[in-house]
Amino acid sequence: MPRTDNPPLPASAASADPVRNEAARWFARSHGGTWDAAAQAERDAWLAADPRHAAEYRMLESIWQVADTIPEARLRALAEPPRRAARPARRQALGLGLCALAAAIAIGIWQRGAPATEYRTAAGERLNVTLPDGSTAELNSRSLLQVRFDGTLRRVLLQEGEALFAVEKDAARPFVVDAGLGSAKVTGTRFDVRRDKDQVRVVVESGSVEVTGTHDSAAVPVTAGTAVRIDAGGRVGQVQADSLPAALAWRQGQIVFTDTDLASAVRDVSRYRQHPITLAPGQGLEQLRLTSVFQTADTDAFLTALPHILPVAVRRQPDGQVEIVAR
Repeated sequence: MPRTDNPPLPASAASADPVRNEAARWFARSHGGTWDAAAQAERDAWLAADPRHAAEYRMLESIWQVADTIPEARLRALAEPPRRAARPARRQALGLGLCALAAAIAIGIWQRGAPATEYRTAAGERLNVTLPDGSTAELNSRSLLQVRFDGTLRRVLLQEGEALFAVEKDAARPFVVDAGLGSAKVTGTRFDVRRDKDQVRVVVESGSVEVTGTHDSAAVPVTAGTAVRIDAGGRVGQVQADSLPAALAWRQGQIVFTDTDLASAVRDVSRYRQHPITLAPGQGLEQLRLTSVFQTADTDAFLTALPHILPVAVRRQPDGQVEIVAR
């Protein structure tokens, strides 16, 4: 399966300056395929730790903007290592002064290879889009999709949320959905991918899908009517039969819980709210289980019904925050 590692930097981008190197690494990672809230928080903490960190990063952003106006042939020429050896002092000066430029140019070439199109939904919103090849994607609430097609690969990055894909057949150009912890590869079929913080779920409605975790050595085939999960460690679990009507009920504006643990139920309902619902810590609420059906457009009904189903109480705050506590 294609990996989503950051684009490699050319040898000319190497620098003896560790701050500049780290800035280049963060910049490359933020423009690569594996970027989430945790990575952003880590990067922001690094930027705030030292004024020079932020200065070096801003310089890369400025160069990035300039590089976008330079013809690709010229960018590639600039990124090539020098053919003749320079005097040591001059080489060092050039390396220190231009390493950030070379890094940004390398990233620019990588990005230009296949322009990305982004689709996003807000809380409670669903969106149907037609992709460049005629395939379709239906995005659930709070989803972010980036699409990058080229002559050999149809690549989609599911940054967050959930989407149902109906893929046009094209044996020469595989269709790959990258969801961070793993990816799903098809040539033409219909399947649903959901990305949560600690797992990815793939449900196949028709055809078959090859699913690979980031730490798996081989793809796992998943056929129609079955589903598989990729855990937080990037490994694919056992393929299991799945209830398609329940898994895809969001398309009809419903959430179906069948002996579902409360932690998962709260996570699902929170997807459709402006403010997430939280469980009071240390009270053992996570493993309480419920079976019911709710409308995604009326998540307050879930909060109203919950104390009648389980031994819990709902605390509502003036700012819209909601906490579930033991009763």
